[in-house]
Amino acid sequence: QRRCPLPSSMVGVWRVAPLVWSWLACGALAGRGLAVPGTEPGPRAIPEAERRRCHHPRGRRHHQDCIAYTTEIDFSYTSFGPGGSEAEAQWEACFNLTWQDAVAAKGDAAALGSLGDWGSCVQVAASDGYRYAVSNSVPNLYFGPYCPLGIGLGYCVPGDEECAFDNLTCGDEATAGSSAGFTALGDVWVPFASYFKVPLVGDPTRQGLPVDMYEVVGDGRKNIGAATGFTLENGVSIQGPNDAGNYNIDEAGFVLPCGGHVTPPTDALGADDDLLAVPPMFHYHKAPDCLQAFVSGNKPVSHGGQQDEHGLLFGYALDGFGIYTFTDVGGAAPVLDECGGHFGPTDDADQTNVSYHYHATAASPYHLACQGPALGRCSTTQFGVDFCGVGCGAQVCAQPGTAYSDLEAYVGTFNSTWLSAYSTNLDMDLGPV
Repeated sequence: QRRCPLPSSMVGVWRVAPLVWSWLACGALAGRGLAVPGTEPGPRAIPEAERRRCHHPRGRRHHQDCIAYTTEIDFSYTSFGPGGSEAEAQWEACFNLTWQDAVAAKGDAAALGSLGDWGSCVQVAASDGYRYAVSNSVPNLYFGPYCPLGIGLGYCVPGDEECAFDNLTCGDEATAGSSAGFTALGDVWVPFASYFKVPLVGDPTRQGLPVDMYEVVGDGRKNIGAATGFTLENGVSIQGPNDAGNYNIDEAGFVLPCGGHVTPPTDALGADDDLLAVPPMFHYHKAPDCLQAFVSGNKPVSHGGQQDEHGLLFGYALDGFGIYTFTDVGGAAPVLDECGGHFGPTDDADQTNVSYHYHATAASPYHLACQGPALGRCSTTQFGVDFCGVGCGAQVCAQPGTAYSDLEAYVGTFNSTWLSAYSTNLDMDLGPV
């Protein structure tokens, strides 16, 4: 892979600035997995050692830990992406703004020149059987300075494992002050170009299921290795259930406002390669329950809350299946497979229209532990601690009340014989029980 010249405005600071879109479309980023557009990535052959490195980050996850899961990015499609002087100016504003700018503007998008409030910019579009999402990884609500364990403390979960951030102290100018996201009260986000290409329609019968939660599907692409999906409201990446060793977010003691936080300040480590020096990047691990899709269900019924309906779509996983908020049809708790997904309707008004989809949950894996259906084999996709859920006691899990005939009709659009090979948790007249 050939390298492209690094814009001078990016040296030392990972921020997309003027001309960076053309640079991203041009070439390969060492250590970031970006390659020449138009080159097909081909079959993914990720060594087990690299899978384990991503699934079990030592002490605390570093951007390099999941490099093997990144792919090239491609802006060659014409239906979406930066184009023309007006669009270039818009995206330039999106990536040149700072957290301090957003605070000074009180989050006002017009004052910031961003697409959304608080500096958030995202565009999502469909083309040629895929869904594309590009964002600056900035949340569209206020996010204050953040220290994962507290001001004056480090970034690593206490333990015997070596951690890349052992010598950094959050809020300490002497050790972390060189980061672009440093403040004395903690780290703040710095815009980071995130790119996703996922199937427009997920296939629940594809070969090899279940699949590692971090893998792209088909000609899918992403430039954030630890991402399992993205949100629609602000395009911020959704990452796996852990961020440090064998501990999920709750076990590690990380308090996440709205389910998200910023990465440790890799740019304060003094890396020789500026491309690996990534300032704090905002992302989600747990349910982003301050987004509107969640608020609509959480607010009082007297205020229009929809607590007795199926949760709303708020994101997509890498396999193209939707990720929905907490509730199922009628406000019931979803009965999920070990991956975190299931078959069932997503619209209370049309319960014959079944699909496979995921739900956010309060407990691990928070969104998904693998790309499902799980088929009772989720544990085969875990290359560290097992984050698989409880499951439903069958290979194929459907929400109780789902008609088997509707499940069969949906699956049959992909493979007419697939369902008959597996047990389900539905009471039915025909097929395996």
